[in-house]
Amino acid sequence: MEKSYHTMPFLASCFLYLSFLYLYLFDHISAWYFVLFLLLLVIGNFIYIFVALDIRILRRTFIITTVFSFVLLVFEFPTTKYEIVEVIYKFYTPTEEIVVGSGIHIISIAEYQKYKNEKITYFDDTVLLKVEPVSNIIRYESKSVALIHNFLNKKNSYDEMKENVNYFIDKEHTEIHNYFYRKDVGGDSAGLALVLSYLSIEPTWKNKLSIGVTGAINKDGKVLFVGGIKEKIQIATRYGHTHMIVPTSNLKEALKAKEELNLPIEVQGVKNLDEALAIIKEWNTN
Repeated sequence: MEKSYHTMPFLASCFLYLSFLYLYLFDHISAWYFVLFLLLLVIGNFIYIFVALDIRILRRTFIITTVFSFVLLVFEFPTTKYEIVEVIYKFYTPTEEIVVGSGIHIISIAEYQKYKNEKITYFDDTVLLKVEPVSNIIRYESKSVALIHNFLNKKNSYDEMKENVNYFIDKEHTEIHNYFYRKDVGGDSAGLALVLSYLSIEPTWKNKLSIGVTGAINKDGKVLFVGGIKEKIQIATRYGHTHMIVPTSNLKEALKAKEELNLPIEVQGVKNLDEALAIIKEWNTN
């Protein structure tokens, strides 16, 4: 019973933190209120260190709880940086055939982040693909991923894609090299398309189709999950591609979007580079 009593401050702080995190994630409070609460929690626990001077075990508990609360404050404070983004506008972007004649087209989505209280004076509705309100869950996910990457000193997804693609390219390829140094691209979803584009210069390459491709790739040749599949299949269809290759992990989402939107495009999922090459050969044979 006594031991349970001395752990109460820590357990109470955990409960309060989780309660306010819940309120934040489900848009009941803003990031600033969330961080302010954590600051008050740190101050409150710090004050109780001195209140509990005569009770050694309880004082130690409040010291641990204060340090824990401060760590939470440091971890959650960057959340306020993401508070200003209110809506993300997604636009149709023309697909790109990096190696002319390859038939392989990169599919990308143009985005514009609208800040709170920002007024937009011009808007082209003809290329608007989707309006996505930014919830606190989306903000929190973005913040957490960024912090983890910084803490682990991990490369961002675009730099990682460049490294993985270069693993398959044994010499500098002008078109792909130029793509890597553009400022208007990001993410890793072009990885598979770039590798296939490079392989299209091989004498045995025979592709006469217009194929949209999306998918990250690692050095083992595995094709990895990417985001925005529903939007990308719409872009591929809009710009006249008859076929589309996606990661197997995205296939279910892609087929669902194709059916819901009644899109006239053939979609195939692949687990690795070899499967992608095989399906391209099969499509051309048929």
